[in-house]
Amino acid sequence: QDQLQQKIICPGPVTCLTASPNGLYILAGVAESIYLWEVSNGNLLAILNRHYQDLTCLCFTDDSSHFLSGAKDCLALVWNLYSVLQAEPSQIPDPRHVWSRHSLPITDLCCGFGGPLARAATASLDQTAKLWEISSGELLLSVLFDVGIMAVTLDLSEYHMFCGGMDGSIFQVDLFAWPVQRDRTFQTERENGKVFKGHRNQVTCLSVSTDGSLLLSGSHDETVRLWDVQSKQCLKTMNHKG
Repeated sequence: QDQLQQKIICPGPVTCLTASPNGLYILAGVAESIYLWEVSNGNLLAILNRHYQDLTCLCFTDDSSHFLSGAKDCLALVWNLYSVLQAEPSQIPDPRHVWSRHSLPITDLCCGFGGPLARAATASLDQTAKLWEISSGELLLSVLFDVGIMAVTLDLSEYHMFCGGMDGSIFQVDLFAWPVQRDRTFQTERENGKVFKGHRNQVTCLSVSTDGSLLLSGSHDETVRLWDVQSKQCLKTMNHKG
């Protein structure tokens, strides 16, 4: 059977793109708007205009029920997909939460497990990474670094949050540290065993293996590095031409 090729023309450059884990929907950021399409027929279902500046990142919860958007306007928004799909074409649906605690552009977002009960992490040029609860919208943790943060990810068990810095460092934040503080400062000289050093330029993407033992990082120094999380040793470096 012939494969149906769909070509969707966007009204401008796409700055971020993601697909729902269930494979039914695709989201794209074009300037300050979020476009939502249905994959099966290519229909444009919604255009959401609630950001004031260009979008930088989009991600779905693992059950595809909610999605998050981050932009240069320092806002991270949480959307209920069902509410967006149910809205009348004439009205712009409201986000479920508006997170406005960052003071500079949002650079990255990631969602933990648990669908609408999950926790989400945001990274920003304001030198903080923040952890939020999607259900209540509450801020659970804010960690201040000495460099802008370009990438953030959580391991599967959510024991650690990994943050990629502008200077090429990757920081490991323990989420089960005691005493529990909502505002923390990550002091690199004191947390020596919690920093991955090797990249020579900003770290822009991070991914942790399912068992939490390996970390993969991509950087503007044109390399991808594979790290052993326990020892912080770089196991492999892959060079790229850009």
